[in-house]
Amino acid sequence: MYKVLIADDEKNIRLGIQAMIKREYPEFTTFIASDGQEALELIEENEPDIVITDIKMPRLDGIQLIKEIQQKERQTAIVILSGYDDFTYAKEAIKHKVRDYLLKPVNRSELFKTLKLITEELEHSQKMTYQHMDEYRASQLNYILLNPNLQNDVLEDLYKKMKIEAYPDGYYVGIIDAEGEIEKEHLLEKINQLLLPSNDCIPFLDKDGRVTIISADIEQFSLLKEQLGRDRHLVFTIGISEQEQDIRELRKTYEQALTALKYHFLYPRRQVIFYETVKEKPDGSSIPVELINKISNMLGTERENEIKTNLRQVMDFDVIADSSICYLEDLNQAINETIFKGFFKRLGEESLVTFELLNKIDDIYNFDNFHEYFHALEGLLMRIHEYNKQMRSVYSEQKYMDRAIAYIRENYHKDLNLAVVANYISLNYSYFSHMFKEYIGQNFVDYLKMVRVENAKKLLQETDFKILEISEMVGYKNPKQFARVFREAEGISPKEYREMKG
Repeated sequence: MYKVLIADDEKNIRLGIQAMIKREYPEFTTFIASDGQEALELIEENEPDIVITDIKMPRLDGIQLIKEIQQKERQTAIVILSGYDDFTYAKEAIKHKVRDYLLKPVNRSELFKTLKLITEELEHSQKMTYQHMDEYRASQLNYILLNPNLQNDVLEDLYKKMKIEAYPDGYYVGIIDAEGEIEKEHLLEKINQLLLPSNDCIPFLDKDGRVTIISADIEQFSLLKEQLGRDRHLVFTIGISEQEQDIRELRKTYEQALTALKYHFLYPRRQVIFYETVKEKPDGSSIPVELINKISNMLGTERENEIKTNLRQVMDFDVIADSSICYLEDLNQAINETIFKGFFKRLGEESLVTFELLNKIDDIYNFDNFHEYFHALEGLLMRIHEYNKQMRSVYSEQKYMDRAIAYIRENYHKDLNLAVVANYISLNYSYFSHMFKEYIGQNFVDYLKMVRVENAKKLLQETDFKILEISEMVGYKNPKQFARVFREAEGISPKEYREMKG
């Protein structure tokens, strides 16, 4: 626990204070000195947390001792002892920011009260120091992980500043990925409480908020698995690297642990995955590009079952499980590039709103496991398949509508009706009527009127034909009907329109 030095040239006083402290704080380590010089030597040797010193002592008095202590880097709490006659010395000591002073003879309750206040301050200061060091280590370790080209001398300097010593017996890196709503800081705090106290074990959060642990003792991970596993609401996986001797190879071991962690995607029930067990997996056979192209070409056709069969062949779990995880990553990229991105590129950005799942399926690790990913992949393919079928139907309808509109605009001056146009483009009368209104946004009669009025306005403005002649030229044999239709559309008569337009 804490170390306390008692310095006083009166034997009974220093032994008495030592005895009181031992009875009240048996966990404290105490030292005694008979003068200031002896006290200074003991301080050099033992680095006490608290020094209780008399003011008047031979060889080196209390004031000089305090000055010597405060020149050292280590912060030591100082309490002075003084009699009533030593008040001028006490005032001088107070200038040097001593924590407290006690009058002789020392009162037991006053001594314990002072020690209690000091130990509380030391605990708080120590906690803040540890917290600051933890935050500093986390930032510097992430800096190392994010910068692969750091020179060895730079790395050695960084580790020295972080107070991370070499690992002569080797070390491991473990990365913990937890599912659910647990906050990353809360998980780090929980893991800190579960880890066995050791200078060789350093937990921190990586850039993605995963708890990462450097440990010389691989048993720490077994302990964590057992302790975390007791929380039934916590779903987690630990990826563990191979053993490494050189701390400068931290980035390599981190990548190993990260690779091991990825295999949770294929084996979601495994809580611990060792890099050593997956590193020998082959890259797998070549990506079935032709089969993926085949699926892409069949989308929108009547071959839905064949699409699903081919997809299952592409995503054969046995082949994927026997291969490196890189094979599945490459497979996913090939599907995205060949099927999804090409599809959306053809249809335009507005289709992204319809298929928001594409943003998620772009990365397999957006899903908890392979089976969840496969079902999402198959679901998205089927949605695109149906969408393609609809779009093909729409394109077919557009072809019919383009022919119908072109015919109307070329023949508006004739005795034209819906049946004539439907017969021209070879569509059922009722189906054409419904499709025309859906496509154009107005019925056939109103559209024909609009086309005739547009052409009448042009003739009224640009020619000298009589209104009666123009009426016949745009398809109205009855000039009164023409005038009525024109007024309904423009709000004025054909004559007024011509006069207004000069």
